[in-house]
Amino acid sequence: MATAKKTAKPAGETADMDIARKIWLAGVGAYGRMYSETQGAVEKLAAGANEAFDQLVAKGEEVEDKVRESITKSPQGERVATLVGTTTAKVQAYSAEQRTALDARIGKVRKAVAETLAPWNNVALGQAVEKLAAQVETLTKEVAALKAQKVEKAEKVVVAVAAAAPAAKTVKAAKTVKAPAKTK
Repeated sequence: MATAKKTAKPAGETADMDIARKIWLAGVGAYGRMYSETQGAVEKLAAGANEAFDQLVAKGEEVEDKVRESITKSPQGERVATLVGTTTAKVQAYSAEQRTALDARIGKVRKAVAETLAPWNNVALGQAVEKLAAQVETLTKEVAALKAQKVEKAEKVVVAVAAAAPAAKTVKAAKTVKAPAKTK
């Protein structure tokens, strides 16, 4: 029979594994330390960024004020200010004209779209049905009124005929009485 031979690990191989593990742990530790330190630096930078931004805005306002003062004091500055004022007024007027024209175009497009989609618009269809129902109701009332007038006229004719009927019977009776009987 064959017997399995167990090979014993040499002491050097265990030491190599231990060294590799320590190198790995050292790398992970370095990464953790770097992460912790950068996290703190990022927090400090974020807190300082708002302050730095506010300081830059304040400095920018100071510089802007100084530039405006120097421009308004010079003759070219007055000319530029006048030119800027007239140009601004022209641009605002043009912008208002364009807005009005755009609003008119949008109104036309909305109307065209509404007219195009009206057959499929349930609200518009409902309103049209209500309008037609009101017209049918009005016409029904008018027809009923006309029928009532017709019946009323017919009743008047019947009354007139009935009143004239006894007189017609008397005339007929009188004609029959007056006619002499024929003798042979």
